[in-house]
Amino acid sequence: MGNNCWGQAMKTRFTAAKVAAFRCPPEKIQAFLWDSDTNGLGLKASPGGSKKYILESRLKSGETIRLTIGDPRSWSINAAQEEARRLQTSIDQGNDPRKLLTAQLAATRAADDAAAAEEISKSLTVGVAWHAYLEHHEKRWGARHIADHRNLSQPGGMQKKRGKGLTKVGVLAPLLQMRMASITADVLKEWQAEEGASRANNARQGFEMFRAFWRWCASRDEYSTIVDAAIVENKDLRAEVPSRKSKKFDVLERAQLTSWFAAVRGLSNPVVSAYLQGLLLTGARREELAALRWEDVDFRWNSLWVKDKVMAEGRKIPLTPYFSSLLQELKRINETQSKIKDMTGNTIDAPDWKPSPWVFFSKNAAAGRIAEPRIPHNRALAIAGLSHVTLHGLRRTFASLAEWVEMPRGIVAQIMGHAPNATAEKHYINRPLELLAVWHDKYEAWILEQAGIAFTQQKAGLCVASVSRPR
Repeated sequence: MGNNCWGQAMKTRFTAAKVAAFRCPPEKIQAFLWDSDTNGLGLKASPGGSKKYILESRLKSGETIRLTIGDPRSWSINAAQEEARRLQTSIDQGNDPRKLLTAQLAATRAADDAAAAEEISKSLTVGVAWHAYLEHHEKRWGARHIADHRNLSQPGGMQKKRGKGLTKVGVLAPLLQMRMASITADVLKEWQAEEGASRANNARQGFEMFRAFWRWCASRDEYSTIVDAAIVENKDLRAEVPSRKSKKFDVLERAQLTSWFAAVRGLSNPVVSAYLQGLLLTGARREELAALRWEDVDFRWNSLWVKDKVMAEGRKIPLTPYFSSLLQELKRINETQSKIKDMTGNTIDAPDWKPSPWVFFSKNAAAGRIAEPRIPHNRALAIAGLSHVTLHGLRRTFASLAEWVEMPRGIVAQIMGHAPNATAEKHYINRPLELLAVWHDKYEAWILEQAGIAFTQQKAGLCVASVSRPR
């Protein structure tokens, strides 16, 4: 150990002058100078002029190792000697400094990577996680539910798809611009106070959506270290969230059915007329019914397959007699080939014509189906002299008026597509379509009776329903 390039050990007490003067002869590939004061400490010189302090030692296994300490321009003699003694002490303890150094470098890199990842995570915006959240749930949620989330988080300033003007900034949009690490209970409280002052209902809906999103983030490895799930449960924050406004008056009363049906049945557009009556007679959500296709209608077995926002696979509900007659008329209209006039004024079949796949079709809508039925409904309400009732209010009307025929709540919920909220409903009760139809038909017959609509349908030679105007 300690043999230099001249084949003999050269030991001398290191001084600054000796270290500076030491050179490797040009005919050699390396030269060594060994310190007489520190066992194993050497100075290695290369032909190009570079120099390095080294430690040459022997492991307990007998293996000779040579470790680089550093450049003399960066290491003083005292520092090099101290480092050589430290390394030798570690070797004497049975360690291999090379392995220790590798482990230290790996730990340093891991620490650097963790610090970099933490820095990146701290800069992650809510918007990035929000889009990942929607993408994750897109196949699980219905189109309407996804649209609600996008509407409340839209940046605004875009041209409206329907009507004039630009879209408004969604209630969630301000949060999406912030870093996830900056979201606190106080931030959310100020957000709710500001949004609630001008649009309370949207503020409450936005909070409910954000709370579900934040809980989802807390359950994900990529976000769990950034978010604090407890902040959305903060009492002061919850107190700031606007309370849900009562919707009990957003329904049609029994006494109003005559006027409402007369006005709706009198609309010039039979598609809109049937659609609005369908909302009240089925209790379906507006988009569920609007998205109904002919392939979802079974006239033989009197059933409808409704795309559900709660259950991804949808739900099957009865097709009641009167509503069935409305759909059959729409089917007849839909399958009647369109006519146009040629240049001579003669009426001919429209080229490339084919029936619409949509039950509630619309030639003017971009999607090919009914898009905005609120306007004709509001017009019908005005004609009937009734106060405003939303399209969702017609769904509430179904639930409200179903009590008049003592329809069981579980059947009402199943027809409307409400998620079951009791153990028996979730796991044990499976009502067949026939049972739902018994109550649903009874409800429709009662509605028609209250509305004064005379309707008789013959089925297998029997009168299914026959109602007349009440006295």
